[in-house]
Amino acid sequence: MYTYESHVKPFSEKFHRIKLDDSHYQKANEWAERVAIEKQKESHWQIDNHQGIKRIRTGVLGEIAIEIFLDKDFIDWSIDESKYYHTPDLKSIGFNTGVKTVEYGKFPVIFKSNTYPQIINIIRHDDRTVFLCGVASSDALNNYQSDDLIISPQLRARGTKTGFYGFEHLKYPEDWQF
Repeated sequence: MYTYESHVKPFSEKFHRIKLDDSHYQKANEWAERVAIEKQKESHWQIDNHQGIKRIRTGVLGEIAIEIFLDKDFIDWSIDESKYYHTPDLKSIGFNTGVKTVEYGKFPVIFKSNTYPQIINIIRHDDRTVFLCGVASSDALNNYQSDDLIISPQLRARGTKTGFYGFEHLKYPEDWQF
């Protein structure tokens, strides 16, 4: 069984803490609301949209934290169909790396098949503190996953995503070479 106590907390000493301010939160929230309106046109959002704004906001708050950590802007603030955004988040600054952010107490949701690394973040309940956990290689993402970590029955039924639990295999922030 995969738990936070056994699969996340033992590695938390190596996580890097980023504190976001109110302007970051406000920008993320306003953008998430606009994105959620646009996403209503997509069938998979119509099925499971009750958490849409929160999920979008969580993701972009994690990206903001990475921008702060790297001191580089990369977030694409445009809004369009989801299919246009299946690329690595840091591609615009030359890195074939994505960003996955999850609420504290949950495991990151990833695609079942991964071709590029992901920076894994955990956001605290206050939505102002992000823990940069580390970079998961595509091999780690593909080898340390379980559908049992998917909370939403609708998302689990789609069969395209799974949960990542391999925190011991992350490359921690102090080792990043961006």
